[in-house]
Amino acid sequence: PIGDQILYGTEEGVKEEISWYQNLFGEDLYLEIQRYPLNESQFKEYHESWLLQKAKDYATLHEKWNQRLVELSKTYSIPLVATNDIHYIDSEDWKAHEVLLNVQSGQTLETWERDSQGNLKSKIPNPKREVMATRELYFKSPEEMKLLFSDLPDAIDRTNQIGEKCNLSFDFQTKHYPIFIPPGLIGKEVLSEKREQAAQEFLKDLCLQGIQTRYTPEKLQEIAKIYPEKNPLDVVKERFEYEFEIITSKGMVDYMLIVYDFIDWAKRKQIPMGPGRGSAAGSLISYVTGITDIEPLRFHLFFERFINPERISYPDIDVDICMDRRQEVIDYVVEKYGKEKVAQIITFGTMKAKMAIRDVGRVLNVPLSKVNQIAALVPEDPNMTLEKAFQMDPELGLLMERDEEAKAVLEMAKKAEGSIRNTSTHAAGLIISQHPITEVIPICTAKDSDMVVTQYAMKPVESVGMLKIDFLGLKTLTSIQICVNAIAAKTQKKIDWVNLPLDDAPTFALLNQGKTLGVFQLESGGMQDLAKQLHIDVF
Repeated sequence: PIGDQILYGTEEGVKEEISWYQNLFGEDLYLEIQRYPLNESQFKEYHESWLLQKAKDYATLHEKWNQRLVELSKTYSIPLVATNDIHYIDSEDWKAHEVLLNVQSGQTLETWERDSQGNLKSKIPNPKREVMATRELYFKSPEEMKLLFSDLPDAIDRTNQIGEKCNLSFDFQTKHYPIFIPPGLIGKEVLSEKREQAAQEFLKDLCLQGIQTRYTPEKLQEIAKIYPEKNPLDVVKERFEYEFEIITSKGMVDYMLIVYDFIDWAKRKQIPMGPGRGSAAGSLISYVTGITDIEPLRFHLFFERFINPERISYPDIDVDICMDRRQEVIDYVVEKYGKEKVAQIITFGTMKAKMAIRDVGRVLNVPLSKVNQIAALVPEDPNMTLEKAFQMDPELGLLMERDEEAKAVLEMAKKAEGSIRNTSTHAAGLIISQHPITEVIPICTAKDSDMVVTQYAMKPVESVGMLKIDFLGLKTLTSIQICVNAIAAKTQKKIDWVNLPLDDAPTFALLNQGKTLGVFQLESGGMQDLAKQLHIDVF
């Protein structure tokens, strides 16, 4: 890195490094200069000589660095720009920042000193805690910055120059959804209009074939019971034409085909897939293409819950996949659309009210019993904030007035609340893009994944026109398949669990007894109680 070359490298190494950056960035290359004046009084609070020395060393290093930057600016005609590293907004927030550092490190700010008999005596600063070597990392005013760099006024002015060069605007209109290449056009160069027409025809052919194979005489008899005044096949075709018109007019053909394609591939590979859940089960086209296995007319399911003609937004198809083989489906999608066009989605874990109290209490080395007492006063609500909690329970305010430790915890927790505690990846969501993702949004890497990860969370990433599909790994599917395989191995009888009868009396008896452990979405205590009360006798 250029910083290492500046401080420790040879002249030749510095020249080579700077030349590389100049060739890459041209007139957009600047040398960043920062100043953090040492205020010894800030570090004498605990009389820690090591901390004061750390601050002095940091200030000395920065001064040496800055002198070198000024020299290099003159030698290579690279303009200086004055900045300040910002870790918090106000100058007094350094303490809250230190608390957050040690939430991450697992250290406490203070530790207990013991007397010669081993008894707790008093709290002393913890020498193992994470601490910054300066308390100047706040958002400084223009006046403060001008005073710091009074000898380099041009370095201050160049912040405006850089600001004028940064012309970023978010495009919330353009969609970057991937396109589907019908089998007959793979490897061929064709106009986009021809490809779109071919995709529509391919989807229509799939649907017509699906109507023939899926709507057996038995299925049509069931529909005839619901619509006795109509020809059941006409009912199916009318529904198909209605859905097809909406899907094509809204430009959703590619989306339907992309989902169809990987589900069809998975089924051909005998990977257990869910029969369908959510609004997608209301689509006849989803059913006849094999995206779902639930016939919507029989169960009076509405297509408009899936795609509302009055709304512009894309539908959401949640795909349930056997947990053990989910990665195979993801690998297929990555291979088909390209590694550079598929990404996982980042998630940001923020400090909620109770979490902030517990984390801050631990870092401040407050007894766990007291921390739990404070946290218990905050209502159990994932959207609860400390501000709301104070309004709802006066006891929190009274506790702050009579207990200094509780006051310290709550004041610091207010500052820490909402801070990003950790990052992870969305459990199921994948982004699939028409273009390399780096051309549209920023990406990063994750520790536990070979795939790249978006730097935007789920809602923002969809807002800028990226397509998200949920690949949900479901243990229930895995368990069912294990049972089906075991039965087949022992009895040579293969159970088609997708087409099990829906009028099985022993099954209803189990449901009415609340024996639903292991049944997807029916196994919670509340659902078990409800099952007992409903007296279920029909699906």
